[in-house]
Amino acid sequence: MKLRHADLSADKLSLRRIGLKHWALATVSLAALVPVFAAAQQAPAPASGKAFTLQDVVITARHRDERAQTVPISLTALNSSQIHNIGSLNLDKIKQLVPSLTINGYNPRNTGLNIRSIGSVGFFGYDGLEGGVGTYVDGVFLGRPTSDDFDIPDLQSIEVLRGPQGTLFGKNTVAGAVVIHTKLPSLTPQSDFSASYGNYNYWQLLGYTTGALGSSNNAAFSLSVHATQQNGFMKNTVTAQRYQNTDDKGIRTQVLLFPNDRLTVRIIANYDHSDSNCCVNSPLGVVTNYANGQPVSPSIFNRYAAVGYTLPPIGPFARQTDTNGWTHYAMETGGLSVQADYDLGGFTLSSITAGSYYNFYPHLDGDSVGIPVYTQANQTTFQRQFSQELRITSPSGGKIDYTAGLFGFYQQINDQAVYSYGPDAAGLFQDTTKTPLAAIENVALNGFSSVQTDIPSTYSYAAYGQATYHITPRLDFTGGARVTYEDKTGLFYGGHTGGVSTATLPAAEAPTVNALRNAFGPNVSYTLATFNLLPGGLATLSYKPTSNILSYATYSYGEKSAGLNFVTVTTIPAIVKPESVSNYEIGAKTTLLGGNFLLNGDLFIEQDNNYQSTVFEPVGAAGKLTAFLANVKAVRSQGLEIDSKLAVTSQLSLFLSGVYDEAYYQSNRSAACPFEVSNVTAVCDLTGRPLAGSSKWTGTIGGDYEHPLPPIQGHDTVAYLGGDIQLRTGFYSTADDSKYGLVPGYALGNITFGVRTADSRWDLSGWVHNFTNAHYYVYRMVTGTLPDYNLVAGSVAPPLTFGVTLAARF
Repeated sequence: MKLRHADLSADKLSLRRIGLKHWALATVSLAALVPVFAAAQQAPAPASGKAFTLQDVVITARHRDERAQTVPISLTALNSSQIHNIGSLNLDKIKQLVPSLTINGYNPRNTGLNIRSIGSVGFFGYDGLEGGVGTYVDGVFLGRPTSDDFDIPDLQSIEVLRGPQGTLFGKNTVAGAVVIHTKLPSLTPQSDFSASYGNYNYWQLLGYTTGALGSSNNAAFSLSVHATQQNGFMKNTVTAQRYQNTDDKGIRTQVLLFPNDRLTVRIIANYDHSDSNCCVNSPLGVVTNYANGQPVSPSIFNRYAAVGYTLPPIGPFARQTDTNGWTHYAMETGGLSVQADYDLGGFTLSSITAGSYYNFYPHLDGDSVGIPVYTQANQTTFQRQFSQELRITSPSGGKIDYTAGLFGFYQQINDQAVYSYGPDAAGLFQDTTKTPLAAIENVALNGFSSVQTDIPSTYSYAAYGQATYHITPRLDFTGGARVTYEDKTGLFYGGHTGGVSTATLPAAEAPTVNALRNAFGPNVSYTLATFNLLPGGLATLSYKPTSNILSYATYSYGEKSAGLNFVTVTTIPAIVKPESVSNYEIGAKTTLLGGNFLLNGDLFIEQDNNYQSTVFEPVGAAGKLTAFLANVKAVRSQGLEIDSKLAVTSQLSLFLSGVYDEAYYQSNRSAACPFEVSNVTAVCDLTGRPLAGSSKWTGTIGGDYEHPLPPIQGHDTVAYLGGDIQLRTGFYSTADDSKYGLVPGYALGNITFGVRTADSRWDLSGWVHNFTNAHYYVYRMVTGTLPDYNLVAGSVAPPLTFGVTLAARF
């Protein structure tokens, strides 16, 4: 069956579909700033010769210090002042300022990063595959993107690079790279501290100190700590338990050594821990009829009635639940890295050695309602990684600049999934026409657990390089190449445990019980292995018609290795083919009005062949909803990006960033059908349909204003006001483009205001996040299989939050 583009399209969820209330509130809020902006326009002009140009951003994307406006790469760079202005110290919140970056996830373990709608495999993580957006912290590649979910008090800058970046980085950058830098330790003593308090009993403490190590000038150190807690936004109406809370804490220490004039050694160690009563779905509705009007059967209402349960009234933004299971996770990550840079007479030889681990300990309720169907649905994860990179970088200013490197990476993940069933499992899973339910079905499932263990291992080796030939002072050609050899192996064990021993059952019942248990937890084991030789490359021609304009045209190519499917059904292909991305791009970076106006933009087309996607389908005799990997023949992402900043006066600056991204299945003729038509056919042609997680329009607009105040105790003091509004049109959160997985568009705004000294000796601020109290979802989906067959469920995003922060520098 072919679903025509008009049937279930998210494209019609354009900006006009974002609630009128939210638009009105946003407009009023912006209107309130008009008098301030007008006053700024009347402020005295700067003294002769005193410019108020925008703060330049220095980036290291090409492993050398360069002005962002001079690098022919489509990127967004945020410096430390921009980051602190939005009150965000982690990647999940900073995405609001980078429209091309989206972060999707059901919980921290299942988090995926997309750039231009490409990169992750959906809203649910998968152990047999890495993402296509590489995340690097201080030069170290993170195998699991959840490792950057924590606050970073010593955050210095973030660079988001769009398109394949394999000729510059070690691994997994076919969609782009997120490069995070922390502050270098300094020999000059300095300490920063901040304390925040807000609604929902939110509090946060951040601390940072740096200085010389010992009495010599050959070593410096820094230490940063963070602790954040907040009560949950969702309440259990039965137990009064709070969900979606925050309890994070961590520490990072660095040592910077200068053994001699040529050698610098940087050692970084970190540990972070998080606890949360997390990830409770809210019932959003019940599908009673398919698209053709046929009643949905088996209806979840019948099955709930069979166990004496009534679904509470639907009201997701009341943020209430009656779930009966403990829903919680603990997460920790730690690492150690050593970077050594040696000056070879202008050339820099760098070595980065790093090891880290990530542990995820969940105890989650596998159903969305207040009856004991599942007693636990957990996927405990232990990840270990080691990487070694050697790189040489030429000096700048010659006819040719270049960088070349070797990269090695090892990762092993040990994941154990446990699904345990309670006394109402039989009533929800089995035939409700039996009255009463057969006792043997309760015997088979009550107290029974299915257990699955997968252990994927990855060995990756790569050589890469990129060089820029300065043909003339205005014309450059940049070329790069990459080759990766990647070897993956996997072990899988499936089975079951618990429940009443069949040895105690009558001989006639034991075979039936065993058959039911084998359907829910089959005994199966196997090994997988695959290897790939993956090429990559880049060619860029850049031209400066004037000193303030840089234009460029780029073709880049990257490949991501094959994936491993860990499932109990042998009919699903074990190996998923490698994915390849071709990027075509033209762009320009302009610096206008004497440095007061930066306007950058680009047009792009990304062709993704053998796109690796997560598919959710009922599999096996039990019809259990299972996530597995599959290739989509071709997808395309194409559109326009713009990034602008304007210094209106020395006190007022504005910014506008946006992306129009048409990301769709270019060829997907054998896809799983959305639930609403699954009664007619199991296979649909989704060619031309939007990619999951992709909004056609995303943008952020905002500004900052400062006004001088009389000095306080001899310190120049300013009052400031800033804000931003993110606009996003609708998107699908399931790969089948079901209308029940359609997340409506929304407008999300933040405001910051306060008083600080010009030298940041102290800063007292107030902040409001989601100031319109927008009601929006993280994801939505219809379960499509038992136990919650036709229940629509999803995750609601946080409501309006506000608070105050006091920061000091010593």
